[in-house]
Amino acid sequence: MIRSFLLTCSLVFFSACASSSPKNSWQIQSVNAYESHQKYFLQNEDALSKTDLKRAIKYAKQSADFTTLATIYLSECALHVSTLQEDKCQEYLFLEPLVKDAKLHSYYLFLHNNYDAKDIENLPKKYQAFASFVLQRNYANAEKELLATDDLLCKMIMASLIQNSLHVSSIKAIIDEASFYGYKKNVLSWLEFYISKSTDEDERKRSEEKLKVLKDSK
Repeated sequence: MIRSFLLTCSLVFFSACASSSPKNSWQIQSVNAYESHQKYFLQNEDALSKTDLKRAIKYAKQSADFTTLATIYLSECALHVSTLQEDKCQEYLFLEPLVKDAKLHSYYLFLHNNYDAKDIENLPKKYQAFASFVLQRNYANAEKELLATDDLLCKMIMASLIQNSLHVSSIKAIIDEASFYGYKKNVLSWLEFYISKSTDEDERKRSEEKLKVLKDSK
């Protein structure tokens, strides 16, 4: 998800002289480190994840243009949302007055279900139809919209925003897809949520056993 934001920051990977380094190498290194962090976060590799996040932030802090840094903080908030964690995005909010980016602000509001129609226009297109349905309280169509998306991380972010309106079958589908990709962090959180929502006693017991095995594994 961070690439969809950071590519709008006009990254230039090569200059006219092929032998010279790109002038914004700090930004490229920051993006690459964050993408590595995101991969390890989803895989529940916490030590590697934290190391790469520190690297991403360090490179982003080499510039007085805080757009990249603010995007990292906001993307981190979105990652937490995808795992059903509550995150007030305090790091992003601290930087927001120094950045004043309408798209980032609208995305922050989206993550907290506190947006209006004008904010939807600032969101990435993959979220816009879903956000419109949620704003209309049309949760059935919002659920259909999120299930249809090909981007699993975006799907989990959207699902988290209407988690209490989701059908149990949709929660199970998200767990199955996260399992296919090996996104253990999300599998753990969504499996716990599934257990709390399922009314099938046998299915709940199987899910509890799966959760126990996953938590015991290293």
